[in-house]
Amino acid sequence: MSSSYDDQSIATAVLSAQSACPREREILEGEIVAFFQPMSHALAHRYDRRGVDVDDLEQVADLGLLKATRRYDPSAGHLRGYVAATVVGEVKRYFRDHGWTIRPPRPIQDLQPLVMTTVAQMHDDLDGRSPSRRVAESLGLERAVVDEVLMARGGFRCLSLDRAADADGPRLVDQIPEVKDPFADADRHLFVAAVCASLNDQERVLLHLRFVEELSQSQIAVRLQSSQKQVSRTLERVLSGLRDRALPDAA
Repeated sequence: MSSSYDDQSIATAVLSAQSACPREREILEGEIVAFFQPMSHALAHRYDRRGVDVDDLEQVADLGLLKATRRYDPSAGHLRGYVAATVVGEVKRYFRDHGWTIRPPRPIQDLQPLVMTTVAQMHDDLDGRSPSRRVAESLGLERAVVDEVLMARGGFRCLSLDRAADADGPRLVDQIPEVKDPFADADRHLFVAAVCASLNDQERVLLHLRFVEELSQSQIAVRLQSSQKQVSRTLERVLSGLRDRALPDAA
């Protein structure tokens, strides 16, 4: 049905719908939306791959399209341009209010389209260099502000930790280094220090070589100019004494 319209007749239909009875307005608006939908969806698809499903983007565009038809005034200019501006504005508003996974400050959000457009325009001249200085100079902004805008551009979506880094690789969660609480082993360290307080210097050196430097008994023997058998006996005696002091009730 939309194929029977051209730009002039669709503008007339928009104005007619604004003053029509509910039933007639519903019919006209359906035809108007069908006429402009290819354009509005194409505009919405420009914002694909930013963490929002395409179906959601198209629904937001349809809402903007409907708002445009109900608010249009011929004094606002050409209908097609008015519809396009309203749809794009609605999509951007949706991203501003709902699209951020990590929400930056509002000034950073507002600057992002301008900064990213400038980066795209300078792409061929950047030659792989950081764009922040050039963009800051071009827009009259502080470089720190541009850096923050560029860092925030990934805030529309985040990667699942269950996702593999590549087709055959491990999950991202498996590659996160374990960060230990520096206080978690404090009691254990204090206990061990108290138990080892009675050791003499030679015994401390022996334990250091075995458990800190992780030398074998033969390597320790060479280091201490002793025999492997003597090292083994001394280690057994020292460790046995430590166990007795640490667990006096275990015997």
